[in-house]
Amino acid sequence: MRIAAVSYRAPSRTVSNEDVLDHLEAQNPQARRSSRKAYLNLVNKLFDKCGAKTRQWRDAAGEEKPADLILGAMDDALDRAGMTATDVDLLIYCGVGRGFLEPANAYFYAQARGMGSANCFDITDACMSWIRALQMAQLLLDGGHYRRAMIINGEFHMGFHDNWEIRDVRSLAHTFPMYTIGEAASATVLTATEPAQRREWRFDYVSRPELADLCTIPLEGYRDFVQPSERIGLNGVARFVSFGAELFTEGRSLLSNLIQQAIPDPASKRMFFPHAPSCAVYEQIAQASGIPADRTYLEVFPRFGNLVSASIPVGLSMAEAQGLLQRDDPIALIPASAGMVASVVQLTY
Repeated sequence: MRIAAVSYRAPSRTVSNEDVLDHLEAQNPQARRSSRKAYLNLVNKLFDKCGAKTRQWRDAAGEEKPADLILGAMDDALDRAGMTATDVDLLIYCGVGRGFLEPANAYFYAQARGMGSANCFDITDACMSWIRALQMAQLLLDGGHYRRAMIINGEFHMGFHDNWEIRDVRSLAHTFPMYTIGEAASATVLTATEPAQRREWRFDYVSRPELADLCTIPLEGYRDFVQPSERIGLNGVARFVSFGAELFTEGRSLLSNLIQQAIPDPASKRMFFPHAPSCAVYEQIAQASGIPADRTYLEVFPRFGNLVSASIPVGLSMAEAQGLLQRDDPIALIPASAGMVASVVQLTY
């Protein structure tokens, strides 16, 4: 399998840290002034600590639709790959953002672009979703089942999973990560290669299921499906809860160890592309793993915030546009995700 093209579309509205703080203040006129000030001061310090600067959200007037941005990303990727929509015989929709629980979201985008008989399905595994979809596509393409695949996602969460209530500063332990969320759509075109021309792909994972309740968005009735946990539902049903500090601590250890096991010589890789929930945590992971200081691409988070499963494809597209990522570069993808799970994917771009 070969990555033929990666594209993304982001909403037009740039939201600064100051904008988020102003929004929080405006949404909580009933909060005591002293409590509100303490809360906002701590949020601002946490922004500085994690490296957050701006993020893109849909326009306040509601004129930007997720579907338009997803379809735009698909069109861009097809154009860059020199293909038409009818060339795609496998469409995978992945990620947390979605419009439907049934049927697979992929069907609607295949329908919108006239993909005819393309096989369609969805894959969901929090911020690891795009990596899971990538491996599934690789297995199916290299197995000869399909010739051309596309992976798409639309991580649009503001207005769905947000929660702007100012409470005790202790609530930031499970609420702050929401303030770093950005929005974007991505589309990745993948093509099968002949056996003699196949490039090696290697996927390594390590999971810690006992940490599953560190980062959740529960559905109505979730209590009937899982064992009780005091961590789940703290912001309400369908609201994002993430114990960021603990998640990053566990993820840092998990991913650093996996990188050292999977890549004995980090200098052999031209670039490393992380999922982007924080710059600081991946700087620490790179240092602990022996990755050369200039090899980890960390420009997604300060510019776009946490893009959930779209972080890595957006990073690939940005790095290629900047001339930092070239064809035939040996690279590694190094995400960690709620679940908890870490992954190292090695490939030649």
